[in-house]
Amino acid sequence: MENIEKLYDLYSNDVYRFIYSLSFDEEVSKDIMQSTFLECIKSIKDFKGKCSEKTWLLAIAKNQYYTYLKKHPFTENLYDSDLDKYSNYNESLDEYNEVLKLINELKEPQRQIMILRLINDLTFKEIGEIIGKSESYCRVNFFREKKKIVMQFEE
Repeated sequence: MENIEKLYDLYSNDVYRFIYSLSFDEEVSKDIMQSTFLECIKSIKDFKGKCSEKTWLLAIAKNQYYTYLKKHPFTENLYDSDLDKYSNYNESLDEYNEVLKLINELKEPQRQIMILRLINDLTFKEIGEIIGKSESYCRVNFFREKKKIVMQFEE
């Protein structure tokens, strides 16, 4: 149990930020974070150490999020409705929201690659382990999508 508490202390913020960057919903993010650590408790004995603990937890969180989406299909685009309510804060927040919108319009797994790299600051190797692709695949897709977003943003 001590190990779980240590993992929670070290990585709960990372798990929350990752899920929030996918869902843009505070309550959903909290629920999925909790289910991620419950799943961690159930499967800690199966953790082989082939990847970092953080990578393992984010992979569990990603699977928990997809399970949630299957059970709760969305009827509206969360990104448009949630990001618009922050548009009056200041110019930098507007720019940040615009970049987030562009990222969230990407197809999977490019969207996840961008989020994991920019928001969660993971290495391409860790991202590859989470999404089940090679490190070079993640690197190439990140730089391609980044270039496209920069070009769109400048327009």
